[in-house]
Amino acid sequence: MTATVGVIANPVAGKDIRRLVSAASPVSDMAKIGIIRRAVVGAVEGGAQRLLITDDRRALGLRAIDGLSLDAEVAFLDAPPYDSGVNSQNAAAIFRDRGVGAVIVLGGDGTHRDVAKGWRTAPVVAVSTGTNNVFPRQVEATIAGQAAGIVASQQPPIHKVANQAKIIDVELDHGEAEQALVDIALVDESFTGSRAVWKGQSLLEMVAAIAERATVGLSSIASRVAPTTRHQPGGVHVTFGDGERFRVPIAPGLFSEVEIASWRRLRANDFVEMSGPGVLSFDGERDLVLASGRSALVTVSHDGLWVIDIEKVMSLECGEAC
Repeated sequence: MTATVGVIANPVAGKDIRRLVSAASPVSDMAKIGIIRRAVVGAVEGGAQRLLITDDRRALGLRAIDGLSLDAEVAFLDAPPYDSGVNSQNAAAIFRDRGVGAVIVLGGDGTHRDVAKGWRTAPVVAVSTGTNNVFPRQVEATIAGQAAGIVASQQPPIHKVANQAKIIDVELDHGEAEQALVDIALVDESFTGSRAVWKGQSLLEMVAAIAERATVGLSSIASRVAPTTRHQPGGVHVTFGDGERFRVPIAPGLFSEVEIASWRRLRANDFVEMSGPGVLSFDGERDLVLASGRSALVTVSHDGLWVIDIEKVMSLECGEAC
């Protein structure tokens, strides 16, 4: 089988309203083009024989490979007429069906969530280009691409070179299903609006699968009472109201006061029921209105994306010397 690496780059990642209400830095098209360019060079160096790249209205992928001499076949997915998370979801499903060996994902928590919705257990190299980046880490794209190329070409057992991420499943009362990777919150709002959540006072309750102290965003709230690593099973359920007060970094350069009424640790697959009215926020973005009388069942499991560990992959290259 041809060693194939997929590239999903979200053109709108790193450009939401948090640039206006906080000190979050924008990620320009030119910056993303440079990241894609370095990643594909690394992927070919790592052994990729074929590259499948998402296209978009800004032509980030096409511009990234312009002038490159790559010893690999390059193909593009058709550009959608609009920028939406559905594009990343659809691309991930296509990559799964075409036998892609590793996927380089450029984006933030929301982009990686979209990828998981299309291919729940995709083997990904997560490259941070979003805003509140809890799920993806900062990594040099050259090495990220090389690691993806090695995984796609050598096909090592995935459990030896990657860690399977947690995932938050949300089952709505009319049968619809949703997912999150980091946190889900019920917000005291009546519409999704600009989507991003940056007012701590609007929070009603949340479930966090990752609650690490050295992060920014809603999950940082849960870390104040129940730190939970990305590798630790289960999560934490927090309800807001009269109680202990904290100031937390809810967005880059922006702290907000929250008041926690209660919290409890969740074991894997424990259920939490959230009831409307309110808006459900997935990984920091308001996405679904939960009307009065409606409810959602929330669980945290450990069967999500396979996140490729670059250090482990690179150790394959040095053999016994490592």
